[in-house]
Amino acid sequence: MGTENDEDAGRGRPGWAGHVYIGVSVDGYIARPDGDLAWLESRGAAAAEAGAGDLGYEAFLAGIDAVVLGRVTYEQVLGFGDWPYGERPVVVLGSGGPGPGAGVPPVRWATSLPGAVELLDAVGARHVYVDGGATIRSFLDAGRIADLVLTRVPVLLREGISPFAGAGTDVPLELVDVRSFPGGLVQETYRVADPHRAGHRPHR
Repeated sequence: MGTENDEDAGRGRPGWAGHVYIGVSVDGYIARPDGDLAWLESRGAAAAEAGAGDLGYEAFLAGIDAVVLGRVTYEQVLGFGDWPYGERPVVVLGSGGPGPGAGVPPVRWATSLPGAVELLDAVGARHVYVDGGATIRSFLDAGRIADLVLTRVPVLLREGISPFAGAGTDVPLELVDVRSFPGGLVQETYRVADPHRAGHRPHR
């Protein structure tokens, strides 16, 4: 990939769109300071039992053809049991780590955002699921996110890991949709409003 293409992609014109789908507390945290997700998993399970279903996750994933994860998120996913991404190419942003294990397709490792972008370009990605706090933040800063689906869980953690906090420019958003689910969960879909940051339609 040439320098000119790299510069164009950095201005928000990649050949693919990045999409975020995450659960957050009302105050915007995705995990406790130590990475604990029990608060999210327990409330998600309770909501599912109350009739919330999968909160649109499978429909979201059906439109995704590649995935990029932070290393911590990747290791958490390995602990879930069933591999959720099928045969989609998966790029892990971080230094080399544990192998995928039985029944899990090989992943591609990248040590930098430009490296991850190059790998995603190489596999012909069009709609990329971006997951993991630091990974979401870095892709937002680089103008690589087209839209976000945030499912807010009715709890204030007061501290924790945020994919949005930190130095950087404002990211203007347009509200596309709001849905409520049993258990008090509220799902908000936003489009990144600035076309110079991500010039793709929202993933629906």
